[in-house]
Amino acid sequence: MAEPIGKAERPREGAGCALTREPAAARVRQLILARILAGVYPPGARLVELRLARELAISQTPVREALRQLEAVGIVRTEPWRGTRVREVSEREMREAYQVRAVLEQLAARLAAPRLDGRVEPLRRRVAELRAAARARDREGYARHDVPFHRAILEASGNAILLRTWESLNFEVRTRVHLARGHADLVAVADAHQAVVDALAAGDGRAAGKLLRRQAEAAIPLEEG
Repeated sequence: MAEPIGKAERPREGAGCALTREPAAARVRQLILARILAGVYPPGARLVELRLARELAISQTPVREALRQLEAVGIVRTEPWRGTRVREVSEREMREAYQVRAVLEQLAARLAAPRLDGRVEPLRRRVAELRAAARARDREGYARHDVPFHRAILEASGNAILLRTWESLNFEVRTRVHLARGHADLVAVADAHQAVVDALAAGDGRAAGKLLRRQAEAAIPLEEG
């Protein structure tokens, strides 16, 4: 079984220090997830907390928290006597998560439109960033701007339970998994976000909600069979 840290995968000198530029657990989570998606840590690979901490020159606490966050969304699994290992994220899991996302975001847009009252400039800026990342085929950059775009609409809905439910599905991680599998035409999807913003600017929450639902449903993997 592959071990998580090998000489070939060690970050460049000073990478450990980079972890201090934002919450360490978030940085560690992103690094581990990137390695999982790149195949450095294949399904079944063991992730050793102490080794990761030593490699990144940080304490074990943020590494432990990062692994807990990844376990919460099913990316890794911790078992007694076996430690933490990478698990396969099935198409069924992704399908079910995006089915729920479609419903949540449709409702969020309907609630958000009157509260936004046409004030959508921050969303327009996000769309511009999404388009730039899409044209550059920068999947990481695309995910970095896509998730805040959708979160902003959930926040604008004013419904705290709706937002918490959406957050619990952790689309920051799932979006990266989805993009890594190559299911999306980034340019087309980025352009589709503009129509959502235009609908919200016009106060048409129903139209914006339908567009968001269509986006989420388009990301649902097809059933095998």
